[in-house]
Amino acid sequence: MGGVTRAEGRWAAAFAVILSLGLALPYWAAYSAQGEEWRFSGFLFGVEDGNSYIADMRQGAEGAWLFRIPYTSEPQSGALIYLPFLLLGKLAGGAAMHEQLTALFHLARFAAAVAMLLAVYRFLACFTASVPLRRWGTLAVGFGGGFGWILLGTGAYPLEFSSPEAFGFLSLFGLPHLAAARACLLLALAWLVSGGSGSAAKRDGVKIGLALVLAWLFQPLAVVVAWAVAGAYLVLLFLRERIEPTAESAPLRDAAVRALTAAAVTVPLLVYSALAFALDPVLRQWAAQNTLPSPPVWQYLLSYGILLGPALAGAWLARKTYGRWMLPLGWLIVFPILVYLPLPVQRRLAEGFWTALVVLAVHFAERKLAGGARRAAFILGTALLLPAAVFFWGQSFLRAAAPAAPVFLPAAEVHALEWLDANAEPGAVVLSSYAAGNVVPAYTDLIAFIGHGPETLHREQKQALVDIVLDGTLPDGERIAALRESGAHYVLLGPGELEKTPAGIPGCGLVYRADGWDVWKVTEDRHAGVLSAGIQKGTVSNAWTPAKNTPG
Repeated sequence: MGGVTRAEGRWAAAFAVILSLGLALPYWAAYSAQGEEWRFSGFLFGVEDGNSYIADMRQGAEGAWLFRIPYTSEPQSGALIYLPFLLLGKLAGGAAMHEQLTALFHLARFAAAVAMLLAVYRFLACFTASVPLRRWGTLAVGFGGGFGWILLGTGAYPLEFSSPEAFGFLSLFGLPHLAAARACLLLALAWLVSGGSGSAAKRDGVKIGLALVLAWLFQPLAVVVAWAVAGAYLVLLFLRERIEPTAESAPLRDAAVRALTAAAVTVPLLVYSALAFALDPVLRQWAAQNTLPSPPVWQYLLSYGILLGPALAGAWLARKTYGRWMLPLGWLIVFPILVYLPLPVQRRLAEGFWTALVVLAVHFAERKLAGGARRAAFILGTALLLPAAVFFWGQSFLRAAAPAAPVFLPAAEVHALEWLDANAEPGAVVLSSYAAGNVVPAYTDLIAFIGHGPETLHREQKQALVDIVLDGTLPDGERIAALRESGAHYVLLGPGELEKTPAGIPGCGLVYRADGWDVWKVTEDRHAGVLSAGIQKGTVSNAWTPAKNTPG
C-alpha cells in the first residue's frame, strides 16, 4: 500500500487536467462577455481578495521581493509574505499589465489545481490499495461538499461556499495559493506515514521539511496544521505500541526521526512568521483585523454530516490496523481543538480535514462493503457530495453572462485607473470610495487609502475621513482638513461620488475627467498631513507623513 503505478499516475494526471480545464470554462465565458462597456476583473467569486492578489503580483512586477500591504497608507518595511505572488508577478512586464497578471494568475490556478488533485491521489494511495476507491476519493476530496447548501436563503452562508479550508472546491476553482499549500501539506503527511527506516528516515524527513517550506510560502497556517496532525500521529503511535507492542505498525522511532528532521527544516520559518507579526506594528494590526472565526459546531456537523458516519465507522475499524492509520485518527481528534482555539483565524485551521474524513469513509467501504452494495454506496455518495460544487460552478456561468460590478468593472473606471497609472508618481496614495479603492492597486502602482477589509488598517477611522472629503455639503475647511489628515495625493471620483460633490474637491486641481470619472490632484500642502493619534494609538508611530511607499 502506498505505491502508485505508472498507469495510475497517467490516469490521475489526465483526470486532474481535464477537471481543471473544466473549472476554467466559466472564466472563459466571462472574458468572452466583456466589451466596450464592461471589463472582466478576472474573478468570479471573492473579487475583493482577488484584486488584492493581483495587487501583490503587481508589486513583484515592479521589483519588490518583500510584501507591503497596498491597501493602507502607513509606511512599511516589508516582510517575506505572499512570495509566490511576488515571484509570479515578475513574469509580467510592459503594456497591458493587468491582463498579463490575471492571465498568470489563472495559469497558476490551473497548475495548482492539477498539483492538488495529484497530491490527494498520492495521499489516498497510502491508505487504500483499491484503485477505484483512490479515484472516487480524489473526486470526493476535490469536489465534494455536504448539506450546507440547504442554508442558502436563510442568512447563514454554507461552509461549502465560504470556507476553502473546509472543503476542496473553492481552492481548485479560484485560490491557487491554498490549493498549492494543500498539495504540499498532503505530500508531507503522505511521506511521513510511508517513509523509510534507518538512514532513509532522515532523508525522508528532509523531503517532508522541504514540502512544508513550500506550504509555508503559500499558506503558513498549513504548516501549523501539519504539525498538529503529525504530533497527534506520533502520540497515537506511542500509545498504540505501548498497549500492543506486537501490533503491525510503523516503528515509532523512524516516524519520530522523520518528523524531527522535518521540524528542524521548518521551525525557523514559523519563528520568523511569529516574530514578524509580533514586532512589525503594521503586520500586527493587520493580523488583529484579519478575524476568521469558526462557525457554530452544528454548521460543521451539517456540512460534514454526509461522511461523518462512515468516517467514524472507518475510524473504529482502523484503530487496530496499520500504524499509518494513526494519522487520520489523530487528525479526527485534533480537528475540533484546532478550529476552536482562541485565535482570530480559527477557520483556517480546518485546512485539509475533509481529506481525512474521505480517507476514513473509504476505509469503511473497503472493509465492510463489496460488490453491488459498494457500487450503490458510491453512486449515492457521489450524488450527495457533488451538488454544492455543481451549483457554485453553474452560478459562476450566470455571473459571467451578466456583466455587473464587482465581477466586472465599468470600462470608464478602467480608463481612469490607466490614466492614474501612467501619470501619477509611483507609491502615491489615492483616496476614493471603498469599492474603487479595492481595484486601485490592481491596476496601478499606487496605494489605496481604503479598499480591503483586513488590509486597510483602522478602516472605520479612515472611512470617516473619506466620508468628510467626499461630502459636498460640508464646509471646505473641514474637508481640506480631512484631506490633509489622510495624506492622500490624489482623489478618485466615480458617478456616485460626483453626485455628492458636484463642485469637486477643495484643495485639489482637476487633472482627469472622462465618462463620469474624475481624478483630482491634491494641491493644498499635502505633506502636512498626519494621521490622527486615535487611528495610530498603540499600533504605529504617530509621526507619520505620506511619503512615497514604493514597493521594493
